[in-house]
Amino acid sequence: MTAAAVLDRDAIARTTMAHEPFVWGLVADSLPGTSARRRLAAEFPSEGFVLTERAGGTTAGKGYHTWNLTLVQGGVPLPEGMRRLTPLWQGLVTSLLDDGYRTAVAEATGRSLDGCAQEIRAVRYGSGSWIDPHTDRADKIVTQTWYFNEGWRPEWSGALRILRSPAVDDVAAEVLPGLTDSVLLVPSPDSWHTVMPVADGAEQDRRVLLVHFVSQERTTW
Repeated sequence: MTAAAVLDRDAIARTTMAHEPFVWGLVADSLPGTSARRRLAAEFPSEGFVLTERAGGTTAGKGYHTWNLTLVQGGVPLPEGMRRLTPLWQGLVTSLLDDGYRTAVAEATGRSLDGCAQEIRAVRYGSGSWIDPHTDRADKIVTQTWYFNEGWRPEWSGALRILRSPAVDDVAAEVLPGLTDSVLLVPSPDSWHTVMPVADGAEQDRRVLLVHFVSQERTTW
């Protein structure tokens, strides 16, 4: 099994994007095949994660509590992060850096990604981990998020909420972690979203692969 065979760029390119409350889309089967997804979930990295946290409800910005492993920064793979990955995962990350993937995301979202550098990281949300409602930074042109959880239960919480406003209960859509779907999100001043706190009784970490296309030119809305 090769990583090139795992990533289905066509599935990404043909995604139908929603335009309310902002531009976002649910991507079906961009990692096709149950066995491939299960293997990626089983091989999700387990070491090298660094806690990043900020208290909520302050003037410093959104609150969050997550564990992060940076894999690619400024479009360049980082050896310290990449060495934590199995060969299958290394291949998948490499395939996310090629022009075919960039073209597929641009086609789906209608956004030019020329000149954007990629940031890629693996993220673990343990019990109590969360991210407050936020819109993402202005320099993030497109974000794609994959989940690597099989059998996630609704009572474990941890859903991504697409919001109509900064209010956490003003919910337009909700996406629980799983193995079949990923999410494309186009940041804007109105792109409010949040990750609900993972319940204390959750039997898994919420496992995420996060890709940002970052502009060197757009720094404010």
